[in-house]
Amino acid sequence: MSLPLEKLFWSNCRKKLLEKFFLEHTFNPKKDFFIRELCRDIDEQINAVRRELENLENLWILKSRWEDNTKHYSLNLSCNILPDLQMIFGKSFDAMGKLEEYFRGKHNLSLLVVGGGIEDMTRESTNNLIDILVIGDIDKDNFNLFLTKHFFGRKIKYAVISEKEFTERMKFGDKLISRIMNQSGNVILKDSLGLKDIKK
Repeated sequence: MSLPLEKLFWSNCRKKLLEKFFLEHTFNPKKDFFIRELCRDIDEQINAVRRELENLENLWILKSRWEDNTKHYSLNLSCNILPDLQMIFGKSFDAMGKLEEYFRGKHNLSLLVVGGGIEDMTRESTNNLIDILVIGDIDKDNFNLFLTKHFFGRKIKYAVISEKEFTERMKFGDKLISRIMNQSGNVILKDSLGLKDIKK
């Protein structure tokens, strides 16, 4: 089945739905969704979500089934362009943007380091020791909820350390901290400690 791309990416609601379906499928291949759940997860109105689900089903991208009087949607694995679309959404995922938005305005942070490879959502996990290193104070329960929602169940390794503990461990040449700080591809999103030039 030939699918004109202008019919696929014409609305922001549809883009958010496709991103959720494809990235969730990468890490939770058996999971399906009902309308109200999708509205909550992508922050869109129910009428817009219902309309786009119907459109995507008509395009053979999604399929549906009924369970307990509720319609559930999942990817249609018979669609021949599914692997290509999954690669597109996996490679174009804006992990840094989502992390920057989450941490914006949080003042109890001294250092925020994000490991390389975290944006590649085609892989179940990275090769990093730690994907996200937070020096400061955050609500871990809230952060876990954020990661679950915005990283679609992908395994994200993170560590939260107080500034005092981090400074002491750096002072005594902690090898684990040194290895984390020197991971290939690290991006420092916040640095109040002046550590951007740290080398092995």
